[in-house]
Amino acid sequence: SSSSSSSSSSSLRRMLVDAVATAAKTSAAVPSSASPPVAKASTSPLDSSPSNDDPEYYMVVGFEVSPCSVKLAPPSNPNALIKEATCSDDDEENVSKWQEIKEGEKIVYTYSVYWQESDIRWASRWDAYLRMPGGKVHVFSILNSLLVVILMASAVAVILLRTLRRDLARYDQVASSEGIEMGSGVGVGAGAGAGPGASVGSAGSSREESGWKLLAGDVFRAPLSSGALAVHVGTGVQVISTWVLSLCLAAFGFLSPASRGALLSAAIFIFVILSCLGGFVTVWVWGMTQRSYNHWYGVAARTSVQFPGIIMLIFTVLNTMLAKAGSTGAVPAGAYFFLVAMWFLVSIPLTFVGGSVALRVPILVWPVKTNQIPRHIPAPSATAKPVALFLLAGLLPFATVFVELYFAMTSLWLGYFYYLFGFVFLVMVLSVIVVAEVGIMGTYAQLCSEDYTWWWNSFYRGGSMALYLFAFSVMFLFSTLGNLQGFLPVAIYLSHMLIISLGVYVSMGTIGFLSSLLFVYKIFAAVKHE
Repeated sequence: SSSSSSSSSSSLRRMLVDAVATAAKTSAAVPSSASPPVAKASTSPLDSSPSNDDPEYYMVVGFEVSPCSVKLAPPSNPNALIKEATCSDDDEENVSKWQEIKEGEKIVYTYSVYWQESDIRWASRWDAYLRMPGGKVHVFSILNSLLVVILMASAVAVILLRTLRRDLARYDQVASSEGIEMGSGVGVGAGAGAGPGASVGSAGSSREESGWKLLAGDVFRAPLSSGALAVHVGTGVQVISTWVLSLCLAAFGFLSPASRGALLSAAIFIFVILSCLGGFVTVWVWGMTQRSYNHWYGVAARTSVQFPGIIMLIFTVLNTMLAKAGSTGAVPAGAYFFLVAMWFLVSIPLTFVGGSVALRVPILVWPVKTNQIPRHIPAPSATAKPVALFLLAGLLPFATVFVELYFAMTSLWLGYFYYLFGFVFLVMVLSVIVVAEVGIMGTYAQLCSEDYTWWWNSFYRGGSMALYLFAFSVMFLFSTLGNLQGFLPVAIYLSHMLIISLGVYVSMGTIGFLSSLLFVYKIFAAVKHE
């Protein structure tokens, strides 16, 4: 045992480091040809009686730390050994032995190292730390969710394709019958004195003027705040691409779960590099809605500062609060300004580079022409109301990721390692498929109610999953993190979950928008117009 006197908690941390260093110095490398038993630091001594079969060296495969508070008198000589301080169950009732923390109090820090022989092999030394709660239940729950998602996605696709095919066949049949009746009407008028207007009238009476085909002249009308929509879509593409690449690196083993912060650091680096992709998509959507790339630099600038600016604002406020509270979790000033430099010197210029590349891409040509006078939008039915579609569209994708989300949040906030990134990647892919299909169904229901303002609504419906995610995080705070007390810990938790929810909102909203855009383009390109 060794001792030191200090009034700060840094001395205790130094003592623990010295203890681990002492344990490491007492072990040496074993020859590769040997396969000896291993040693493990523990709170009980090791009965190491000499034996001819015992190896000469041991390997440290783990350690356990048991802290306790015992009042000891400071020795006259700081380097002198003092009597060993033990922590046993009998000492819990002996209050006089406890160390009372008061201002100006001299505190003696001691440590002791005990050795215990272990059956754990060197290659399995991390197994104790890589355990996750749930075990087989975790795997079976994910597999069950995957099967449900696949069946549900197949059912949605079949229903949607059958309904659309029937609509297209009906419209094609009406158009063909109108052409035949027009031709026969002209012949009758010439021979029997019947004007062509009679035939036209009969054709018009047989025509079903309802449904999404009536919106051909308005469906591609530029939405309100098209610049903000372009910024949201560009940011969403950048965020979801960051998630995909980060999860791929983690799933293939490039990011070890034992290295805390590796995944976050990789995600930040990838997000900065993909700023060029965000700028490209933003300018492309801007040109598509405005039919021109004029003033593209304005939306590119908004993309480079809007989402990163919100994240940096939240991060700055939290970091300032942590620094004032004296927490070791505060990011140092050097690391903070390094992030700011990456934002201004790398991310923003790459956004404009991507936007300039998008100028070379031809603007998408609409399959139908847009009328000059907007069409009147009738009142929607109860099932096609935007609020109802918004709430229903987010519930189904959230149900697909609920199980995996619970385990991920448990690992994130309760200190467990998380290494099932392959399952996370698969669940994310399936959730993207579900968001796309639900977004298409919501857009189809909106168009059938003769509402052509699908641009923003499709984005809102895709991003509605974030609402359920944040609501679940609040429930998780009260149910699982009930011991989290104080304003600062709760603010840190809610701020982090708010950032994650914002990322889910822009990424899944982008999936809903792009899938709806492709759907609307395809169905109006498939209709035969006179």
